[in-house]
Amino acid sequence: MSSPELSGRELAVLRVIAQGISNIDIATALIISESTVESHRNRLLSKLGVSDPCGICKAARVQAVIVAVKRRLVSL
Repeated sequence: MSSPELSGRELAVLRVIAQGISNIDIATALIISESTVESHRNRLLSKLGVSDPCGICKAARVQAVIVAVKRRLVSL
C-alpha cells in the first residue's frame, strides 16, 4: 500500500483530527490559521486516498484516522 509520505505538519494535523478536534481548535492548538488546517487536511486526505465528497464530511475525517491507524501513522 504505497502512498506519498505525509509532511510533519500533516501528521500533526492528523494526530489532532484523531482526537476529534474541530478545525478551529486545531488551528488554535497548532498556532496556524483555519484555512491552513483545511489545506493540510485536504492534502493528507488525498495522500491517504480518502475522498471527501462534501468538502468537510465527518465520515472522511473518520476514514482518514482509520487509514492512518492501519498504516501506523497515528495511535489512539
